[in-house]
Amino acid sequence: MKKILIMLLMTIGLLGCSSEMIQQFVDAPQVKNVQLKSFSAENKSVVFEVDLFNPNAFPLPLSGLSGAMSLNDHAIGSLSASSDQSLAANATQTVTVPVQLDANAFLEAAKTVLTQRQAKYNFNGGVNTSIGKVPFSTSGDLSIKEIISTLLR
Repeated sequence: MKKILIMLLMTIGLLGCSSEMIQQFVDAPQVKNVQLKSFSAENKSVVFEVDLFNPNAFPLPLSGLSGAMSLNDHAIGSLSASSDQSLAANATQTVTVPVQLDANAFLEAAKTVLTQRQAKYNFNGGVNTSIGKVPFSTSGDLSIKEIISTLLR
């Protein structure tokens, strides 16, 4: 009970702090996994499921996610998602993230996926919470089979 009261007081105190001060007390959520969920050339969009881990000892209210994505070093689009979720303390949750594509850049990136037989992604952005924006950056590999099967749907 004492820990909860201390965390509550800290959260209330942080509401009046600047974003830079908040980042000293709140650890950024960590991206644990990224999976391609759907792709639509017609709508110029791609949807990813992103597993976010909250390393904090308190729930982190999530009001949105924003940033940019690249695939094989090609800037393919921007991401923006609003949410009314809360990331549970010390837990991983899946967030659906729509990316608005730059169709030409995505086609170039898709060509490199096929020729290089790799699909390296990079997300740069931030998680918007009720106590400020917490920046993140992550990169990794997407499954080539997953990309090809999604493109062929």
